[in-house]
Amino acid sequence: MNRGKKPATAARKKLAGTYAKSRDDVKTMLGPTADETGPIMPEWLTPAAREVWAVDIARVVGCGAIAADSHMFALYCTTMADFIASVQSGGPHNAAFRSELRKQAEMLGIAGAKSRITKAIAATDKPVAQPFSVRPK
Repeated sequence: MNRGKKPATAARKKLAGTYAKSRDDVKTMLGPTADETGPIMPEWLTPAAREVWAVDIARVVGCGAIAADSHMFALYCTTMADFIASVQSGGPHNAAFRSELRKQAEMLGIAGAKSRITKAIAATDKPVAQPFSVRPK
């Protein structure tokens, strides 16, 4: 069963006179530009959080973090430093730390399913078929 007509190309719409640049122009992905730097370490970080920053900064920048993500990454580093201190103290593990760290890591793109998918797509030169896309006949 066909689900309607296929969208017309931009060239065909220009010929028909229905082309609108705002709607039919080639879309580009938003992302960091060449002049944007990675996250900038704030001065308020604790020494333990600075150690976490030094360990994880390469992964975060590799996932596309920019200067606008500095405070989010700083909060992640502070939370991770507190979690490491609680684990090293030998006390019971705090589930809230684990949950919050998972959320923050997913937001930064360094954990979760989305981080693995983007790395797999970026590793190949050819476009990868999406599992839920419609295959051409």
